[in-house]
Amino acid sequence: MPARLAVALAASLLSFGTSCQKKQPAAPPTAPAAHAETAWRGWEPAVFAAAKSERKIILVDVIASWCHWCHVMDEETYADPEVAALLAEHFVAIRVDSDARPDVAERYADWGWPATAILTSDARPVLELRGYQDPREFAALLRRLVADQKAGKLTGRVALPAPPPRGGDLVDLRKIASDQLDRTWDDDQAGWGRKQKYPLAANNEYSLLRAYLYQETAWQERGLLVLDRQLNLIDPVWGGMYQYSVHGVWTDPHFEKIAPIQAGALESYALAYRRTRDPKWRAAAGDIARYLLQFWRDPDGGFYTSQDADLRLPTGRKGPVLGDEYYAKDDAARRALGIPVIDTHVYADRNGAILRGLLLLDAVAPDEAARTAALQAGERLVRTCRDDRGGFRHAEGDRGLLHLSDQVEVGRGLLALWRTTGDAKWQQLARDVADFALRELADPAGGFYAHTVDPEATGAFAERRKPFDDNARMARFLLELHRGLDHDADDLPYAKAAELAIRSISQPEAVKAQMRQVGDYLLALAELTATPIDITVVGRPDDPAAQALLRAALAYDEPRGNISLSAPGTRYPDSKKAAAYLCTDTACSTPITEPDNFNKGAEAFLRGIARP
Repeated sequence: MPARLAVALAASLLSFGTSCQKKQPAAPPTAPAAHAETAWRGWEPAVFAAAKSERKIILVDVIASWCHWCHVMDEETYADPEVAALLAEHFVAIRVDSDARPDVAERYADWGWPATAILTSDARPVLELRGYQDPREFAALLRRLVADQKAGKLTGRVALPAPPPRGGDLVDLRKIASDQLDRTWDDDQAGWGRKQKYPLAANNEYSLLRAYLYQETAWQERGLLVLDRQLNLIDPVWGGMYQYSVHGVWTDPHFEKIAPIQAGALESYALAYRRTRDPKWRAAAGDIARYLLQFWRDPDGGFYTSQDADLRLPTGRKGPVLGDEYYAKDDAARRALGIPVIDTHVYADRNGAILRGLLLLDAVAPDEAARTAALQAGERLVRTCRDDRGGFRHAEGDRGLLHLSDQVEVGRGLLALWRTTGDAKWQQLARDVADFALRELADPAGGFYAHTVDPEATGAFAERRKPFDDNARMARFLLELHRGLDHDADDLPYAKAAELAIRSISQPEAVKAQMRQVGDYLLALAELTATPIDITVVGRPDDPAAQALLRAALAYDEPRGNISLSAPGTRYPDSKKAAAYLCTDTACSTPITEPDNFNKGAEAFLRGIARP
């Protein structure tokens, strides 16, 4: 990858921690740059009159005293000698504290802080800029504005060129894989693939994401159509979803119920409800949760693994009762015959995925039973499966290899617990999982092996493989972890490891071999290249107002959102009242203090954020 692209991509990734820290240049200049000062003036009628009489361009800088990026822009951009010289000669530079001037704050709130407004000398709007501006790019813009004014062209609004996409070659990889997935689309029956109709949760999630991020609006309709067809796979009596359907239709199911399908269905329907607020999606997710809570709960917390498609009768009796006959019966008739065998093993990867799905349901449609069960499953995993190296074993009492799939699913589940509760212990446990994976499972050249070293393996079995899907999901876990940590941009390995994992599986033949199974890979590429959004609720975990704001943030439909609860005075000032902030890698919103106003405030801030 070209060095310039590598730096740009690293900046886009590493800048998205909860501290909103900006990636610093990889190599400092050979000599320290000279610093200058910008002479700021107040928002006063005499200042505007002076701009008009002197025919100088007006620059308005709207800040807040607590705003991290305002300070960074002062230290880097307005201290740049060329910027300061251009402003001194050709501009009237006005600074406004948004907290002191609500009228100005209201006018420019959509651009976040810092907001930069450029106006003609007689105060006609030219353009507005959101957040931090790079010194070189800002100086070039100022020179262009000065040239336009001298040429008599600066008479009103001008348009800025669209910024280049983040990580251009990764964008290309996403488009290639997306085209591959689209070629498997079945126009007749809906879904991906024609022989078996399988509930592909990652593909459903990607359909909603691409409609939101890339304005490919037809894919939201298609994704929702698939979810509607998948309703045929939900058991109408007990709930839960059957594994798949055959003969190219959605109405001829195989009746086994397996954990990954339940977890994926929970997420799919919860995301659909978050996007549309259509109650049928909430009901579908509720049917999955109902089955899990009634049939799959382990007495010690946690969830079981699968249920047979058919009822195997005791030896000597006629049988089995096949699934199409058994599952056509009502509850009483089923129980009179007996219940198909449930595999009562409690596996780490299955439980991590299920608890994450339950918490997503609870986030978009509060469900105390689902939330409590997810917390208990998380506690059980830590109590029974955590290895003293920080990773997780596949099952209680297992002393064999540690598997990548367990680290991925448990890690993502732990982050869901942290995001939901605000309890830092879950985030630390997730970080321990990532550190274990980097030590024990990572290939230094990029990517992750399927399991720890097997000292007893021989021949071909001694060759450690890098599973495609698990590496894609591992990249997603590492990015999510990275974005939730307070850090200086250069001190964490997680985002870099995520990118290397994706590149390690991006050989054309490897992607092609996955056919329709590229959903998590596409989601990882989207997360690597999209503008991330940090949503922070500032308040105490025991403060009902903070919890209400956290609930509002969790229910808000922003696929790029990284949601966290932060103690007052840690990253934002203690205003003695719970508040929510949205930040990109260059700008932050004004505080949102009322849960009922969260959506409106978030949408106002995000309206100006460019999407890929």
